[in-house]
Amino acid sequence: MNILAFDCSSKTMAAAIGSGETVLAAAFSDENRNHAPYLMPMIHRLLEETGLKMRDIDLLGVTVGPGSFTGLRIGIATAKGFADLLGIPVAPLCSIDVLAENYREHRGILVPILDARKNQVYAAVYDNRERKMEKILRETPISPLEELAAKLPAGTKPLFFGDAVPGWKERLEAFYGENILFGAEDRGGIRGEALHRLTAAAPASAYTADPMPVYLRGVDAKARFTDYTIDAMREKDIPELVALDKTAFPRPWTEKMFLGELHSGYGHYWVIRSEGKVTAYGGFWLVARECHITNIAVHADHRHTGQGRAMLEHIIKAAKLYGAHGVTLEVRPSNETALHLYESHGFVREGTRKKYYEDNGEDAIIMWLRFPDFSQEKPWR
Repeated sequence: MNILAFDCSSKTMAAAIGSGETVLAAAFSDENRNHAPYLMPMIHRLLEETGLKMRDIDLLGVTVGPGSFTGLRIGIATAKGFADLLGIPVAPLCSIDVLAENYREHRGILVPILDARKNQVYAAVYDNRERKMEKILRETPISPLEELAAKLPAGTKPLFFGDAVPGWKERLEAFYGENILFGAEDRGGIRGEALHRLTAAAPASAYTADPMPVYLRGVDAKARFTDYTIDAMREKDIPELVALDKTAFPRPWTEKMFLGELHSGYGHYWVIRSEGKVTAYGGFWLVARECHITNIAVHADHRHTGQGRAMLEHIIKAAKLYGAHGVTLEVRPSNETALHLYESHGFVREGTRKKYYEDNGEDAIIMWLRFPDFSQEKPWR
């Protein structure tokens, strides 16, 4: 039986082709977390290396979680496509189980951890002291410090490994002291050989034509809001704005600061009202035909619903109507969500302001969206 198995559940990517229990070819990559453009070329290279065609594959294996929501969907969608086209089954694999296979020979307590963000990891605990790989804690999102320590057998020295180790290593060392081991860096990701081994060992009763992702916690995204208005900011909005800002920033604006912005003569601000209350706001200073965005904020209870995007698009339209040459802003390098939002709307990075943010001394990235100059083409403008 020819097997193709692959994984896109974390920061790394892997695939393998084997026959029976023998691995014929395997590949691994930790170069790019954007797996979509690279999975199919990896599979193609393995097919070329083994001399097989996709029609020769009898069984597919794919990791179904836990892991990156996007990565899991990429892997599962690819497996479903192959399964439907070729009429072959899929063996769904637990990503944590596959990662644990990297240390099957280690006699001790195994703790594979994958990055789960939100100050957590996806982890499981295996008792391999008798070489039985007994799972004593099922995969779960958890803090790897006090919360996980309470789940470990007393008097043991657990071996931590996985893509979450680099980001947690210093804190783990400080918490566990000498009572901890770390795996080798080159064995911190899921490997093709382990994918093949667990796929080959999967019982036929586990096969499916419709593998589903295993999400251990709810998705961050919420339903996009549809019933809303964008209105000019007014003084009567300030009490709600002060409360909103406290949920959005470490150094929120005060009532006096909002009043100053409204009456400055160069500040232009709007609010989003949804569900009967102010849930977001944003605005800019217009100086010398340049728009400088001062703030875009969404109440913590309404994030990931598209309100920040709606406000940014409104600001860009307003800037054009005011005849601005472009829009600029500063953003924290650590604010990846905001960076992605701005870049998706055409903003580019043009500089850095050192130690710009007073709360933690973080630098600021200067971004610009410059509008085309149509003055020569359309002089009536």
